[in-house]
Amino acid sequence: MSEITTRTDGAAAVGFTLEPGERIMWQGRPRSQALRRHLLKSRWVMAYVGGLIAWKLALIGWVRGVRPQEVSDLTLIVVQGIGLGLILTYLAWALARSTTYTLTSLRLVIHHGIALQGTVDIPLRALRSVALRHRADGSGDVALEIRDGGGIGYAKLWPHVRGRSLSQPVPMLRGLGDAAFVGSLLSRQLNQFHSIEPANAAHEAGPVLAARAA
Repeated sequence: MSEITTRTDGAAAVGFTLEPGERIMWQGRPRSQALRRHLLKSRWVMAYVGGLIAWKLALIGWVRGVRPQEVSDLTLIVVQGIGLGLILTYLAWALARSTTYTLTSLRLVIHHGIALQGTVDIPLRALRSVALRHRADGSGDVALEIRDGGGIGYAKLWPHVRGRSLSQPVPMLRGLGDAAFVGSLLSRQLNQFHSIEPANAAHEAGPVLAARAA
């Protein structure tokens, strides 16, 4: 029986114990720029702040004129916008810095967490398919469909999850600079792994997956 195991003991993903015969095939982490742009939607946030500034300037120029209160309000919006941009930049950096993706010959390991770190182990036998998404900035995401939904909580995966489905979250490797390579490698490993299963495995019920804290 395969299961997804969530560890919250703080052990680094690079230090987990390999099973006999298990090999590390790839290891990497998200790009902070990609997380800031696509996960935290920094462009939309900054566009909203820019819209507020433009609206305030229009009021000053056409309606209210240059008055101390108007200048003070405009300055406050600019300062808040800069502060929000810095917060998003730091959060994206911290998320990328605290995340490590590791693909082995038997499983995919997601180690993440800024304040409280945890590790999610996804056995290859638990995966049903792999989907790749390319982005214009050169980054990409790799989504993993798990048999029977996986049984792992959305909160334990965020932000490495696709969509907003709380009942059946889809694990995702986010903001990869080499997403095409990782997706291809993962697909080959998945095909190779399932090719050694018994011929009647396709007729068996999918593995029951569970999340547990160690």
